[in-house]
Formats: sequence, structure tokens, C-alpha cells
Amino acid sequence: MRINPFVYGVIVLTVFLGIILGFQSAGIWSVSGKVTSSGDKVQPLAEDVETIKGWMTLEQITTVYGVPLEELLGQFSLPADTPLSTPISDLESETFDTTLLKEWLQSRIDGTVDLSSSTTSPETTPPVAATPDLLAGATPLPTEHVPEELTITGKTTFQQLVDWGLSVDAIQTALGGELPPLSAIVKDYVTGQGLEFSTIKTLLQAELDRLN
Repeated sequence: MRINPFVYGVIVLTVFLGIILGFQSAGIWSVSGKVTSSGDKVQPLAEDVETIKGWMTLEQITTVYGVPLEELLGQFSLPADTPLSTPISDLESETFDTTLLKEWLQSRIDGTVDLSSSTTSPETTPPVAATPDLLAGATPLPTEHVPEELTITGKTTFQQLVDWGLSVDAIQTALGGELPPLSAIVKDYVTGQGLEFSTIKTLLQAELDRLN
């Protein structure tokens, strides 16, 4: 008996679809790739990031790889209110995609991610170099005592000459007369006596220099 080609095609298609539907109803056939033959949701493998698919959700990723949702969102600058049920592919942008997620998770598995980078570590204050301004405000060190210079000036008194070691006789010899009151200024007294101060000063200074 010869079967009509059209009828034959219908029979073949019906048998084929019937087999598929039968396997699906028995939990043996899955065409979506999102569920196993038993109907369970396909999960990525914790030890293999390459098993991650774009249709997988954030909940699957955070659960399998033990990553806090907040850390994942923060790492890729994703909105903080992103639901766990969001598929990875729905979040793809310039800063996030499946490949970048895999690389980041792999680095965590390998232990190359610095998890302490998210915490604020105390900053070490660098030593402050000494500057002229700082040195200007510092307490000066004691300076070496410089002896008073024994030089006769227009303000030198006879008391200073005595204190510097000149004897009364030496002063009187230079003046050619009696010693005036010790509080008197040498220049004022000499010029008052009509004497040349430069001449008397030279005589007295020479005697001081000889003594010291």
C-alpha cells in the first residue's frame, strides 16, 4: 500500500514531537538550558567561573560564590537597590558584563583580591621636614658668651674704665690732672676741659689694649 507523501510527513512530525514532549514530561529532555533533566535550575559551579551564564541571576552568583550582594554591586558601580532576581545580562554596561564578573570572581578564588581595600586603614603621617619657618619658631640654643669689647666710645664713662682694669694713676696721667667723678662721661669731661678727645681716647685705649 502506497502512503501519500503529505500524510507520511505529518506522521513523522507527529512522532518526532511526541517523543520530545514525552521526554520533557518525564523530566528527561530540556531545551532551555536553564533547568536540568529533573527540572532543577542549572547552577554555576563554585570551582569553575566559566559555568556562569548571562541568564543566571545575582542570587545564584552570590549564593554559589559566597559574595555579599553589596560588595558585588559596589565593585561594579551597580545600583544599590538592584534585586537579587536580576539576570546578569540585564545589568551589562561599560563597567559590568559576564566576562568582567568571571574575572573578578576568579581573582577572589585565587586569593589575589585585596579584601581589606574596602576598609579604611589609618594613614601614616609622613615626617615633617624642617623648614625655615619651623626653625624660626624653634627655641634658640644657648649661644656662647662673647666677652664685652673694651673699646672707648663717646659714651664710655670713667667708671667703665676702672671696671675694665685701668688704674686711677693711668687715667690721671692721660688726663694730666685729677680723676673726675666716675659717673662722668669721658668725652664730655675732656672736651669740657678744652682737651682733644681723640688724643685722650688714644692714650687710654692703648693702656687698655696693653692690659688685655
